[in-house]
Amino acid sequence: MKVIIVEDEFLAQQELSWLIKEHSQMEIVGTFDDGLDVLKFLQHNRVDAIFLDINIPSLDGVLLAQNISQFRP
Repeated sequence: MKVIIVEDEFLAQQELSWLIKEHSQMEIVGTFDDGLDVLKFLQHNRVDAIFLDINIPSLDGVLLAQNISQFRP
């Protein structure tokens, strides 16, 4: 299962990455701290799941989820 992490706090991003790598079969294919970068990435890449922080720069997590669901239902 391919996943991305969207988290603007570095330590939280690192901790979540470690937990996923150590305790799951998931493959982290990207980590992001900005919603616009996520949208650019998803235009050319498919993922199975997104670990999404709600409070991120430029495009909050709720709006980002709405945008993603429009072109990747």
